[in-house]
Amino acid sequence: MSRIRHPRARSRRSLALPLLAVVAAGTFHLAAAAPANAAVWEDVTCSLAGHPASTEGWAKRFLATPSSGASATNTCATAGALTASDESRGEPQSGGSGAEWAYTTPKGEPIAGGTITVSVYGTYGNAWLSMPEIIEGEGSNTLVSCFFSASCSQEREVPITKHGAEHVYAGAVCVANPETNECRQTGGLNAEVTVSSAKLLLSDNSRPTAAEVTGSILDAAASGTATLSFTANDSEGPGVYGVAVKVDGDPVYQGTPDANAGKCAPVGTAPEGSRQFEATQPCPQSVPVSVQVPTGGFANGQHTLTIEAEDAAGVTAVVYSAPITIANVVPPVSSPFTTPPSPRGAANGTPASEQATLTASWVTHGAKESSTAHLATHYGHGQTVTGKLTSSAGVPIVGAAIEVSETAASIGAVSHTLTVARTAADGTFTATLPSTLTSGTITLAYRSHLGDPSPAAVARLTVSMPAPISLSVGSHVTVWHGTIYFSGKLSGPIPPGGKQVVIEARERGTSWVQFADPTTGAKGKFSTSHWMRFAGPAVYEFRALCKHEADFPFAAGKSRIVSVREV
Repeated sequence: MSRIRHPRARSRRSLALPLLAVVAAGTFHLAAAAPANAAVWEDVTCSLAGHPASTEGWAKRFLATPSSGASATNTCATAGALTASDESRGEPQSGGSGAEWAYTTPKGEPIAGGTITVSVYGTYGNAWLSMPEIIEGEGSNTLVSCFFSASCSQEREVPITKHGAEHVYAGAVCVANPETNECRQTGGLNAEVTVSSAKLLLSDNSRPTAAEVTGSILDAAASGTATLSFTANDSEGPGVYGVAVKVDGDPVYQGTPDANAGKCAPVGTAPEGSRQFEATQPCPQSVPVSVQVPTGGFANGQHTLTIEAEDAAGVTAVVYSAPITIANVVPPVSSPFTTPPSPRGAANGTPASEQATLTASWVTHGAKESSTAHLATHYGHGQTVTGKLTSSAGVPIVGAAIEVSETAASIGAVSHTLTVARTAADGTFTATLPSTLTSGTITLAYRSHLGDPSPAAVARLTVSMPAPISLSVGSHVTVWHGTIYFSGKLSGPIPPGGKQVVIEARERGTSWVQFADPTTGAKGKFSTSHWMRFAGPAVYEFRALCKHEADFPFAAGKSRIVSVREV
């Protein structure tokens, strides 16, 4: 095992930016692979990329006879660590006295890998990190230890290779004189262990389910804006992360139904691709969901309703699937024995058709028609849609109005009309969409008669774009003890209360580290500052990130990189 300096020592360059993680010389990283048949997610403890993280799942206790020299402290909230130690302070204390931090996994979710950054120091005692049992000395359960050695002081990033464990222990005790059964009385630190970061992969062998599925969409003849209610469950897993409700595969709702006070939002991605959370139970295990289904966008007749649920580990399941019947009211056929219906509007196009075929696709700038119904683009640019309308016999429908509407990809978004296009002599049409378009679904609808409650033909396109975010600095040159001022803007429809963004930094050529998370104002503007604590010269790079959230209709986005030179 590598010998390094005592963990209390710090390097000047590593602290040039607040909360940058210290990686000691001689450390190593080997993340153990998860079991092949289980999904995994990662519980982050104490620190993530230098940013303070939760210590949920860890509990402290005192060992043997409690003494004034034993302590278990938690300073993770201030960029510290979980520390267990024993110190002689002149008064007698029993051998084996000390303290310990213990991590316990959620029920049914054993450890499947990960890493723990730990320091151990044991000049006059024992300090250890062990799993799945408490072992003070060397042994098969010990991951790293100092066993009563004046020369033992280690800091390591330890890989977890024992799969299936439900506990991790980090403890420190003093070692007594065998004749007196008392620890030394000359004063000083006997043993100490600190856990500054833990990334524990947890197995997820459960699958989401659904219960109590009800609503008017399940009626024998659903119409108008129908309702759907159900409870999404992940009773033995990390909780319900996402839900999607689809009719014939087209989503009418998708998002995170309950953010669990922010715990259900991932804080990053582990190297093997799993989501990282700061909680042992990141998402609720049972979530009531209520959705409104606009049936007018679908033709009358039988369709398939499906509900998909995804848990925090990425396990996705179709939790409900059943046929539904949509029967929106159409004007009855007139007869001598019935009251004549209200007259329909004028025929929409020539020849107007109840069995029309409507196709649509994106037009990319500088190219011909896109070959896909999905467009990935950037905010602030007008987009163009083209398509064709024909009768069931393939005859072009001329002069027909095509309604074009948008439904943003955010919770509770309501569809609204963008424009109306008109078909040409060959049945083709072109629609120019505004530059304020966000990620979401574009619906094109043709009604055979103006004013009909339900369209005769529908086509849908999707669009996604990264969040439009910018970042600038007050000056690109600074000095020791100087202050860098940052400002930026997030464009698009800002949620009430603003939108949180993330500012990251790195010394050129190193990894990105988050150091600030300001919230925008109502117009999307944000600002923050940073005080340069250590002397240069150095060149730092900064960028702003906007993470994806269910109430903001954009994918994750990042700004261009801005540089600051410290002289």
